[in-house]
Amino acid sequence: MRKLFSRKGKRESNKTRLRKYMLNICIITVCAGLAAFGVWRIFIFESEDYAARKEYQELREIFFTTPEPPEPTEPPEHSPEDIEDDIEEEENNNLDELARINPDFVGWISIENHIEYPVVRGVNNDRYMYTTFSGERNSAGSIFMDFRNRAGFDEYVTILFGHRARDGTMFSPLVNYLDRTFLQENSKITITTRAGEVLTYRIFSSKLTDAWDTTYELIFSDSSKAARAFPNAPADTSRFLLLSTCTPSNDRDERIIIFAALEVTP
Repeated sequence: MRKLFSRKGKRESNKTRLRKYMLNICIITVCAGLAAFGVWRIFIFESEDYAARKEYQELREIFFTTPEPPEPTEPPEHSPEDIEDDIEEEENNNLDELARINPDFVGWISIENHIEYPVVRGVNNDRYMYTTFSGERNSAGSIFMDFRNRAGFDEYVTILFGHRARDGTMFSPLVNYLDRTFLQENSKITITTRAGEVLTYRIFSSKLTDAWDTTYELIFSDSSKAARAFPNAPADTSRFLLLSTCTPSNDRDERIIIFAALEVTP
């Protein structure tokens, strides 16, 4: 009987060890799979970030390229004024080149050396959420105008959207405008429209809110309603630019809105 119980106990002990071994194998396999998935996601994110940075840097090179003046001939065929006109025409060709790459191009936004991007306008607000300027699928997306706006930046309220990208690009710097001192020291926004018009806006306020804020409906306001919506806006301003992005928090509906007013030229 002792031998029988001894053999039975040995068999049960072997089964227990086998179960523990298989359990350990399963745990190791799951952990290895999760680690591999994590590495793969990091690789994908890094690849996307790199591709987006590279693409937008190439677009900046197009936008900021300064054309060389035409070589003088003997006798000169152009007056200095004509040469300046030629240069200006060539500079507009930079905008033409961006429009050739993407017909949805509506302008270029510059903010105090923090933000330099082309602006697009799609058929809806989903079009460029995860699509770059050149049409590539990428989580960085594009800086895009609300599709309800006209493309010329000539309405009372124009809204631009952009992601707060993982690598600090796109509209990520906007979070800094929640700090009053930063806002006052970095308030200038320059918009170069597709037609070549240069518009200067001044940021006068910022707001931490959510995706359902009624501010996003101000597109449909006339100048008087828009002015009443921004009680601390500069006087005699009838055109406003709003910039919107998400926040670093875990709340996916939380948003930052930056308010800017078009400078009135004397």
